Amino acid sequence: MVRIVKLSLSLVIVASLPAVASANDLDFDQSIPMVLTPTRLKQSLKDVPASVTIITSEMIAKYGIRSIPDALRLVPGMAVTQITGSDFRVNYHGANILVPRRMNVLLDGMSVYGLRDSRVDWKLLPAAIDDIDRIEVTRGSDSAVYGSKSMLAVINIITKHPKEVEGITFSATAGSLKTATGMARYGGTLGGNTAFRMTFERDVESGFDYASSLQLGRDSRRISRMNFRSTTELGHDETLDLQASYIEGGTEVEFVDGSQRTFPDVDVRNYSINATWNKSLSEQHELQIQGYVMNGENRQGWRSCLPPSYLLPEVAALGRSNPRYVKTILAGRTPSGGTPQDDILAASAIAAIRTLGASARTPICFDANQDLVQKRYDFEIQDTYVFSNKVRTVNGVGLQHDSVNSQTYFGGQVDNVTWRAFTNVEYKPIPKVTINLGGFVEKDELTGIGFSPRLAVSTHVNERNTVRFVLSKAVRMPDMIEQRANWTYRTTNYSTPLNGATEGSFALSAISPGNLQGERIFSKEIGYLGNFPQYGFLVDAKIFEDELSDLISEKLQNSDFRPTNNNWARLRGAEFQVAYTPNKFWSIHLAYSNLNNSSTSVFEKTQYAKHSGALGVTYAADNDWKYSLAIYQYGANTQGQSPYGREDLVIFKTFRFGKNTTLTPTFTAFHLDNRSSTFMVDLGRMRESRFNNSMQYYATLKITY
Repeated sequence: MVRIVKLSLSLVIVASLPAVASANDLDFDQSIPMVLTPTRLKQSLKDVPASVTIITSEMIAKYGIRSIPDALRLVPGMAVTQITGSDFRVNYHGANILVPRRMNVLLDGMSVYGLRDSRVDWKLLPAAIDDIDRIEVTRGSDSAVYGSKSMLAVINIITKHPKEVEGITFSATAGSLKTATGMARYGGTLGGNTAFRMTFERDVESGFDYASSLQLGRDSRRISRMNFRSTTELGHDETLDLQASYIEGGTEVEFVDGSQRTFPDVDVRNYSINATWNKSLSEQHELQIQGYVMNGENRQGWRSCLPPSYLLPEVAALGRSNPRYVKTILAGRTPSGGTPQDDILAASAIAAIRTLGASARTPICFDANQDLVQKRYDFEIQDTYVFSNKVRTVNGVGLQHDSVNSQTYFGGQVDNVTWRAFTNVEYKPIPKVTINLGGFVEKDELTGIGFSPRLAVSTHVNERNTVRFVLSKAVRMPDMIEQRANWTYRTTNYSTPLNGATEGSFALSAISPGNLQGERIFSKEIGYLGNFPQYGFLVDAKIFEDELSDLISEKLQNSDFRPTNNNWARLRGAEFQVAYTPNKFWSIHLAYSNLNNSSTSVFEKTQYAKHSGALGVTYAADNDWKYSLAIYQYGANTQGQSPYGREDLVIFKTFRFGKNTTLTPTFTAFHLDNRSSTFMVDLGRMRESRFNNSMQYYATLKITY
């Protein structure tokens, strides 16, 4: 009821703000925004084959947004759940909260999803929030442009051009949750034709106060990041963009298993190098070549203690053959129903347990880890050609080599090479019709070939109103943990030798079947774009139906690893977003989503809300004071997930000294409707994280000169 009242209040506020009589009285850009993400072609929103949300750096500043996940709360239909202080689960049309892996995230052209399980570690993205120029969110399947991981949506994070941030910038933030963030940036030029920027940031936060696993709330983080970007004009219509980043830090982790004796904290070191060369061959023809390298290293070790029966090599051998047999034996029962080979291994394991005698009751302590090193090498050639004022195309080919090395998850190193080719065509047969046709084909070594096509027709009823029809199909190829897991915990440094050995393996193992198919989606959308600059009003709305099949929905864990393609889901609903700027003082952003989720797996409803939305209202006074109020609502009420509601009040003012020096203090106050965040971690098992206070306060001071 509270959610409905707040959303109704939002609509009343928007409707009651005064409209202006003439577009000539307005002091803002009346043009429809241009975007690049949906097709890789620079297009007006009225021509794109998808609904798009644009989050600008100005919006990030005026709403006091401190992280990319919080920025995504402004997107209609986007589900954002904070699991721990540094772990955010983000899904478009939220479904499976365990491993969100159906949405691609790009950072200046680099795809940053993880290699082990296709998740995005949002707090470890190498861009400081102040370096972001805009975030373009394609709300709908975009696999026809970016491939496998883009079956539900694409988030494209575009950082600021070095020329936009010349000079020196310092900022510092302090506040609730023991938050302390410091950022320093320098932008300048070299040799007259190279602009560059360097950014250094340190971020510390304590996270939740309570977690139901051990009731400690031990989930603080400390992250240091460095980012460098330069753009060089090599000649006429030719540029070279270089980027390099480095991140290191640590995250407290409270719980990994019930036998742990030390905390399984994570230490991280990541780096990336990205180069993009652009050449305009003519007014109609442009060539782009991009290559990047990403390397990520996670170190997570801890000490556990277990009865010696869990560490016997005979039991571990049985676990690799039949984990169900191991569970039965360790429970004190005799297993049955397996293969003759399983029965032979079971007899050997039972005999080994019996030989332990009285020592079977004395636990042995050992070291375990979830260490992981992942690397990606990516190379792509993209060609854009304008045939006429009616036809434009973008075509490309690419090669990606992914490598993951982990003794725990894979028993060593697993590699995957993916070839890809794509094409997108924009065709305007008559002024009132735009047709977008595209397709993406990829072939990887883990699964095979996938093809994702899309057809969209936009009808421009008049210069203010456009109706869009979109049909698309997409495939998400299984990731490495789904297709190649060899998940066994190596145990070392035994406190007491076991039959003379001081290292071995944990009893349970998980091995991928290796025969999974790609997940599939058939998406249908009818969209509307209305642009009314005389009223300062831009609205984007759509109704949609997504049919997802061959879904891999099961929770993948060492103790129960049984992925299948036996699941499906149907997502239907409607959503809209409104940008309203009645005059130079007021601006409003309104987003709302209504979603119906029908699925065969309970896990596909673990991050599902029928109603969700956001409202942002900003007032800019003549004396440079600015005030904003933001309301976020996500009304989850299925499978134990708690609803999310938050109200933010932001006040800031820019003081100017001389020609180039500014000082901007910002004060932000958050109110949480619900201090708890609950979610399903397994069938019949919930987890809760909780803040002690519903109010949080932050102060930021930013200096530029």
